[in-house]
Amino acid sequence: MQVGHEEAGRRMSSNWREKRRASAVAEIKEVARQLLVKGGVPAVSLRAISREMGMTPSALYRYFPSLDALVAGMRSDLFEELGEATTKARDSVPGGDPLLRLMAMARAFRAWGLEHRAEFGLMLGPPPSGIEGGPDPDEPDYAPACVGVTFLGEIAELERRGALRVPSVELIEGRLAPGLRDYLDGQEGLGLPVIFAFLAVWARLYGFIAMEIFGHMAWAVTDSGALFETELINFAQQLSGTDYEGS
Repeated sequence: MQVGHEEAGRRMSSNWREKRRASAVAEIKEVARQLLVKGGVPAVSLRAISREMGMTPSALYRYFPSLDALVAGMRSDLFEELGEATTKARDSVPGGDPLLRLMAMARAFRAWGLEHRAEFGLMLGPPPSGIEGGPDPDEPDYAPACVGVTFLGEIAELERRGALRVPSVELIEGRLAPGLRDYLDGQEGLGLPVIFAFLAVWARLYGFIAMEIFGHMAWAVTDSGALFETELINFAQQLSGTDYEGS
């Protein structure tokens, strides 16, 4: 009986330590995010975080081995947050119209980026100087997958309904297939047309939103929202091969 009580005590102590550690990690990330928003990437440092938290920089190493590890963890969390926003937008639209769902997700993606410009820059901008918290060039970057999977699912639904329009399979196969083999191997049941359409939509969506967030459209456009909505209708028409006007 005594052994049982001791084992239960050890488990309770272990659970308490795990919860305390998780709480500390979350607080560190939150402070780092606040610094990022206030002062950009240069403001994020272990010294600045420790000062805000009233602890020594060395104490942070109990939770993160380096600033790079902390930034990588922040980046992963931010992609999850963006993924949740796009998924919520998708689920707010009935499942009968994949194009409407895609447009809702695209709007949510843009809205999140405009509201969180500093975070967007850390996630999808160029690697910050002096910080290696971005994707490892020698390793696949899976962080955006939690966002892209929602778009991929609706594009696959378009194909299932026979409503997806892409260039000829011969063209896609000849030009793209060799460079997409590894990605295709991890997408069981999805054909090359769906993958091509997904990557094309993702590139256009990210490209437009990034240019808007980083101020690269102001020279020509005073209402980037109107241009974005027009582009949404344009890509919906191209995907479906119809005169789709959306809503």
